[in-house]
This record gives sequence, C-alpha cells and structure tokens, in this order.
Amino acid sequence: MAFALRAVNSNISDKISSPRKNCAQSQFKFIDNFNNVQYEREHCNARTRRRSMVGYVSGASLVFALCLQQALVLKGHEVTIISAGSQHVADFDGVHHIRVNALNHLIEDFRESCMDLKFPMQKWEEASFVANFFYNSSFHVLNDPGVQSLLQDKSAQFDMVIVETTFTDALYGFAQHFNAPLVGLSICGASWNINYLAGNKAISVYEPIVSSGYSTGFSVLNKIKNWIYITEEWLLEQMIYLPKQLALYKRFFNESAESLHNIRQNFALILINQHFSLGRARSNVPNVIEVAGMHLEQPITELDQELQQFMDEAEHGVIVFSMGTAITGKWFPDKLIEMMLQSFDQLPQRIVLKFDQPLPIKSHKIYLRSTLPQRALLAHPKVKLFITHGGILSIIEAAYSSVPMLCMPLYYDQLGNSKLMEQSGLAQILDFSTMTVESITNSIKEIIENPLYKQNAQQISTRLRDLPMSPLENAVWWTEYVLRHKGAPHMRISMEDMSLIQYYNLDFISVLILRSGVALLIIFCVSLKLVIFLLQRSQFRLTVPILY
Repeated sequence: MAFALRAVNSNISDKISSPRKNCAQSQFKFIDNFNNVQYEREHCNARTRRRSMVGYVSGASLVFALCLQQALVLKGHEVTIISAGSQHVADFDGVHHIRVNALNHLIEDFRESCMDLKFPMQKWEEASFVANFFYNSSFHVLNDPGVQSLLQDKSAQFDMVIVETTFTDALYGFAQHFNAPLVGLSICGASWNINYLAGNKAISVYEPIVSSGYSTGFSVLNKIKNWIYITEEWLLEQMIYLPKQLALYKRFFNESAESLHNIRQNFALILINQHFSLGRARSNVPNVIEVAGMHLEQPITELDQELQQFMDEAEHGVIVFSMGTAITGKWFPDKLIEMMLQSFDQLPQRIVLKFDQPLPIKSHKIYLRSTLPQRALLAHPKVKLFITHGGILSIIEAAYSSVPMLCMPLYYDQLGNSKLMEQSGLAQILDFSTMTVESITNSIKEIIENPLYKQNAQQISTRLRDLPMSPLENAVWWTEYVLRHKGAPHMRISMEDMSLIQYYNLDFISVLILRSGVALLIIFCVSLKLVIFLLQRSQFRLTVPILY
C-alpha cells in the first residue's frame, strides 16, 4: 500500500507540474448535502465546461467523498464545493466554496432529534424520519440562491454529476438539466436499491438496505421471508422516500415523473465502499466498482505525547471504545455507561474511551476524550480490541489494522456490517437491549484470549492490502474513464440483456413446464382410459355364469 501511495503521488506531481495546455485538466464540481459538496471541472478554453458531482454526505459519507475530491484537486482539477458551513467542510486550496447556511441548522436539528429516538425503531417509522431529513436537505440545496443561479445560467455546462446514491433522487435532476453522465457514491455498499440503479435486476443477489430481521439462511422458508422483507423495503421507497424527492424534482427542474424514472435507469458508474476481502464476494455488474478503504490514503492524525505514553505503558494492552462521530454520549442511558465501567474495572487492559460526557467514576485505567485519532490508535501494536458501533469506516479501519472487534450496532448499515464481521470470525455482537456486565466482560475476554479472532483479523488485513492499485487510484481512474468515454454507456447492462425473464430463463422454464404438463396430462388420460377398460372387462368376466 505504501508503494502504491508513492506511485500516486508521483503521478500527481507530474500532472501539477505540467503546463496547463492540455484540456484534460479541468474543473469538477461536487455537491455534498449533509455537508453538500459539488465538484466542477472546467476545460481550459474559451468555452467553459464543468463536471458536476452532487450528493448527500454526512459523517462517514463526508470522509468517503472528500478523499476523492482532494485526489481530483491534486490531479489538476479545479473544484467548487456547495456545502454547509466551514465547521463541516473546511476551505482548502484549489476549490471555490458556495455555502448553504440553512444546512447548518438542519444538521443540528437532526442531531438533537436523534436524541429522542428509541432504538430499535419500527421500519416504517424509521423510513419516515429519514425521508423527512433528506427531503429537507434536498430542498435547502435546490432552493439556495447560489444553486438557483447555477441552474438558471444558460452558459453553464457540466460534464459529470456524482451523487450520494441513497435517498437523493431529486438531485439526480442535475444530470438531465446539464445533459451529463450520472455517477454515484455509495458509502454503505451495494444494497438492492444500489443494484437497481446500476442496472442489476437479478433479484437473487439483492441485499436489504437495513439488515435487521433479514435472514442469511438458504432454506426455502428463509428465501420467502427475505423476498417479503425486500418487497417491504421496495414499498417504503415507492411510498415514503420517492414521493418526497419526486415532488422536489418536479418543482425545481419542471420535469415529469417519467423523466426521473429514466434518470434512475442511467447511472454510468457507482463507486461502492465495500470489498470482497472483508468477507463476502458479490456479483457486481461492470459499472459497480468496489473502492473500500479509499479514505485510508488520507493523512493520519498522530497520537499526542500524552496519549502515546498512555498506550506505550499499557502492560496488558489497550481496548479502544468509540461509537463513531454521529453517536454522542447523550444517546447512552446512565445504566449502560455504568455497566460498561463495571466491566472495564474487571479487566487488566487500559481503556481509551471516546465519550463527550463526564464519567460518573474516574479511573486511572481510562483515557477519556471527546475526539480521538482513531486510525492512529488502531494501528498501535498494543491495541487488543476495538469496541465499535459497526459503522462502515470503523469496520474497514479495524480490519485494515487487523484488530478484532466487539460490535454494538444501533441502526441502518451497522447491523449488516457487524454481522459480516461476526461471520468472518473477527468480531462478536452485543445487543444494547439485553447486554449485562457479565455478557460484556465475557465477550471481551473471549475475543482477547481466543487467538482465532486475531488470526482471522490478520488474514483479512492481508487480503485488504493485497491490491493491484490503491482504492483511491481505482476510484479516480474509473471516474476519469467515464469522462473519457462520454458516460461509458457500454459498461451498463441494458434492460434487454438483464430482463427478469431472460436472466432466470423463465421463458425456457415456462415452455418446459407447459410441455411436461401436457405430456403428463396425456399420460394421465391414457392411463385412466386403460384402467377403466380393464375394470370393465374384469366386471364382464365376473358376471358370466359358470356351467358344470
């Protein structure tokens, strides 16, 4: 990986040092809409052309998207970012920012409202909550004066639109408005809706958006149950998510519902934050590219002297506890914190705890901070275990550093991520609603003391590092491939090639069943006639008088 990174830097420096006479140097625009970002690519000629990326990004999604943005900047592309305030997306060289101030309030309101939620939520209740947030996010972006000015600028031309694919359908309209190819970023991998957008209509490879209640078994009963589960998610999309986004699309782009449907069928490329090295291979179509670990090429924040000393002097090793950026201490009930502290007190390991609230009990074994350099911590040789919520970036970082995990998932993709790590043999899962001090302690001891967890983690880390090129190089290469080939329509499987009937040979099967049925019917009729004939002859013989 280090060698690949040096190779990337070498290529980048060559690009930057060369004169700007090649029109391949251009300007990207990326709109990030939890912190909405928009890349813009401008050809170096008299006629301005732009390449636009539009999408929702929050927390982990922001990290995932910004590393691609910065790589494009380093390759000579000028970038414009439409985003929330600078506290969410910092200024940096080579970009121009357009700030949507309304998003700042929306993000804060969203975080506050999450405090009042009770997990696990009912599926339809959760869908309504999430749909309202994304509706408001899309509205604030499309209603912003800067974005409206861009849409009304007759001279503006865009070469590419990149979106965070899930629940952002209103922003797909940028692709049609500027007649540009549509590319997606999927932080949570390839669920059934991502496969649908990519043109993969094979129902047998579909996976749920939220995996709670979804079965990994292969029995007929499990398959029927899973089909019902995904059908319910499809109904949620059609009845809750899409209507809100469609209303915004019609309002701001003045287009019909049919045109949005056509856009949804024409993603040129989708970059997904997963990789088969993490435990499960998937049958992706050509325009779906796995780029898990793309964010690992960002510079690592080093440990400060105090934290470094705390780690180095841990005789029995260190346990790192972090529930990500979105889950704060206010989410945790007091009883849960007390149970965790009681469990930690029974262990010989030191604890590095990411928590933004004061603890009821102080201990010399616990190092408390509201923010932590997570990647640097996981890379430290003294780390024995990572207690995590199961967020996708945390999962990738721990697997990359070969650290076993104890997962405590709450919602959305965390459940599926945690299950995948458990099946891969480097993690256990604890349920918030049923955990006790004893179950927490036993799980921690089992993972640390059983060498299989560490061995499995090392094996997955080796796979994840053994790549022909870095994930970020891969993402940039395919992004520019789509640009070079004017949307690369040859990568997308057409509906005729992947129709449900043809994919599963239902036409052949139906003809076979029909013919077999006709043959069985004929055999049955002939057999029935033969039985009746034999019965009649038998009855005739029995009625003939016997003469002596």
